[in-house]
Order: sequence, then C-alpha cells, then structure tokens
Amino acid sequence: MKNKRIAIGKKTLGLGLCMAVALCGAGWVNAQTPSSSPAQHRPAMAPLPIVKTLRVYVLDCGQLIYNHPESYNLTREEVVDTNMPVTCYLVMHPKGVLLFDTGLSDRLIGRPVYENAIDGYGQIVTKTLLSQLADIGVAPTDINYLALSHSHFDHVGNISEFPTATWLTSKAEQDFMFTAQATPENAASFASLKQNPQQLFKGDHDVFGDGSVILKQTPGHTPGHQSLYVKLKQYGGVLISGDLYHYPEERTKNRMPDKEKHAGTPESRQAMEDFLKQTHSQLWIGHSTEFVRNALKSPAWYE
Repeated sequence: MKNKRIAIGKKTLGLGLCMAVALCGAGWVNAQTPSSSPAQHRPAMAPLPIVKTLRVYVLDCGQLIYNHPESYNLTREEVVDTNMPVTCYLVMHPKGVLLFDTGLSDRLIGRPVYENAIDGYGQIVTKTLLSQLADIGVAPTDINYLALSHSHFDHVGNISEFPTATWLTSKAEQDFMFTAQATPENAASFASLKQNPQQLFKGDHDVFGDGSVILKQTPGHTPGHQSLYVKLKQYGGVLISGDLYHYPEERTKNRMPDKEKHAGTPESRQAMEDFLKQTHSQLWIGHSTEFVRNALKSPAWYE
C-alpha cells in the first residue's frame, strides 16, 4: 500500500478520545466518540486514528426525496417516511481501511433538490463525504479498499475520489456496470473506477482474512449486489443491508419491487435473515430514516 499514511497500530498524538454509550433502536450501543474541542483549534485534517480493534463509522452521504413507495409495493399509509437517507460506512481494521459505498456526489452540496433528479428521486447533500473523512483523520489515499453495495447513482457518487483504493467487487456487478448500466450520469465515474486496483471474486469475500469484515453476496437488486457483515467486539455482529431493503416496512410486511421478485431478492433476503439468526447479528437498513435517526453518526463510532 504505497503512498499511504500509516498510523494504524502506531502512536498518534493530538486525538482525545472518550467513551460514549448511545441508545440505538435495538438496544444499548457501546461506542466511542472523540472529545469535542473548539472548532477554531481543529486542524484541517485530524490525525489518522490509532486502531487496535475493529470500528465502524456511519457517514451522512445525502438524502433522496421521494414520494412513491408504491414502486416498492407499499402504500404511503404503510410507510412512516417515504424519503430515504443515504449512508456510507468507514470500516477501520488494524490491517487497513475499507469504505463501503460513496453516496451521492459531493458536488450536489447546496444544489436545488430536483435539479439533478433521477427517476423521480430528488437529491440533497448537506455534508460532503470528504469533509467527514477529514474530521475522522482519513484522507482519500488512506482508503485501502473500496466496496460498493451496488452500482446505482446514490451509492457511487464519489468513487472517483479514491483512485488508489483497491476496488472489491464481484464480476457479476462489474459486468453489469460496464454493459447494462453505462448510463450518462455514471459512465465517467465508472470509467475512472476501472483504473483502480481490483480484486474480483465469486461468493462471499473475507476482506481482512479474519472473519471480522465480510462482503456477503445478496444478488437481486442488481446482479452483483452485496451486503457488508462486520463483527464488532463490543456491539456484536452487524449486517449492513445495502439495498437488500430500502424501507423497514419492506422487511416487516415482506414486500419488494415487482422486478426483483424473480431476480434473486427473495432468496437473498431469506439467506440473510437466516444468517442474522445464526450469528445473532443486527440489520442496519441504510435507507431507513429510523435507523439513521437512532444511529451514532461520524465522527463517533461503533466498536
């Protein structure tokens, strides 16, 4: 991993840490959060954190303004909030740093909601992904691995910001990106991503080789859709859904878009529900307003 700052496992000064306990929707959460300090004394880039145990940061990567839950076979009355937050996840492991999804483009910050609407989804960005990473102490070149749940616009908006990261993907999703989904809004970003170092795989992929961070194959929403499993020491196991579900009500009412019923989504959902039971893990639905409302937000973290 050339040309990357190395601070994992080394002593770094200037970053005060304190323990935080937050109440999440499923129960008490063991988490860490940096101590606050006056903004005028903060450096432009915080020190790269020391990591001795696995941690996960939940990043605000925008919001989709949408009012058509019927496309997910739900009525407006059945859905608490039809809008969808967009989340990304930074995973810090003693052996490296993984970014899972890159959200809506940072270039949308301050732009009108429907100026760049796609398929009826308005887009809002109030915090840039890069500024949130800087608050943690992570530069784009510190990202060792980049994985996407899938290649839709609200998950790939900033992929060109990480040209040195190794792209972790299945061949099924890569083929989908560069054939069926060569749409104008994605084509340039996809072309830049193809220049990244790559690891192609079939089936599940153990990112760091110790079973603590696993890309789980959940095809259906796209041919190579994947979810992310992380086994945290204090919090326990978490499965980050990607777009396996969008609304929590899809899960509780067993609904899904018609086009996914024969594309593998039912089988992927059942496999992941079985996996959650076997591992006693929690499910994080990244587009869920309820999840985002209760989750610890970066620069706080779960471990």
